[in-house]
Amino acid sequence: MMMRASKLLLLRRPMTTGIAELDGLIGGLRPGALHIFYGDRSITDLVLYRLLVEASRRGEAAYLNNTDYYGEKTLIDATTLSTISKTAGVEPFKVLSAIYCTAAFNARRQISAAYRLAEAVRSSGRVRLIAVHNASAFLDVEGGEASPALVKSISILMEAAFEALAPLVVTAASAAASPGQPAAMPRLPSQLLHRASVMVFFRSEGRGTGGQASQTCLAPSPPVGGLG
Repeated sequence: MMMRASKLLLLRRPMTTGIAELDGLIGGLRPGALHIFYGDRSITDLVLYRLLVEASRRGEAAYLNNTDYYGEKTLIDATTLSTISKTAGVEPFKVLSAIYCTAAFNARRQISAAYRLAEAVRSSGRVRLIAVHNASAFLDVEGGEASPALVKSISILMEAAFEALAPLVVTAASAAASPGQPAAMPRLPSQLLHRASVMVFFRSEGRGTGGQASQTCLAPSPPVGGLG
């Protein structure tokens, strides 16, 4: 029996984030939809890794890291991911084995990396999450070509996510709040903001001893251009 993808989207339940407060705010991750998590990177990185752990419980995950080759030289922080896996009660090796990883070290490589990851998603048939880490990495350092390259790469992965009925989660930095906006917005091209189903802003509030964040604040972003 054949069924339209739009109907299948309604049949597949949202995926839990593994974080009760976040699930309570957004109702879980919607299959085939674009989710933008932005703000304090020390928080969004941990949230994204928690999502990878949850995806490994159900199947596999596809992960694109936008990173500075000379600064980080890594696809994924295995130590942090292992710690989060153990806390969630999942064997770290199981999580690492369930993730397809690729990286873009500049804006031009974002597109080719997205194509590779989309092909892996289609070949697998078991991907339950597509994650893009630090999507805004090249916007401030590579000029005019960075924005269209990012839009193209996310569009490629959105198509793969819709076909796989998997949520697409993108993390990004935040831009300064502008007049008329009650909160900071993601540091991403406006085309992507209009296509997002969910946007959540993360920031640290309050400081404990040694300057450590004592509380995490998360809130849904305001609508973009009148979109609800």
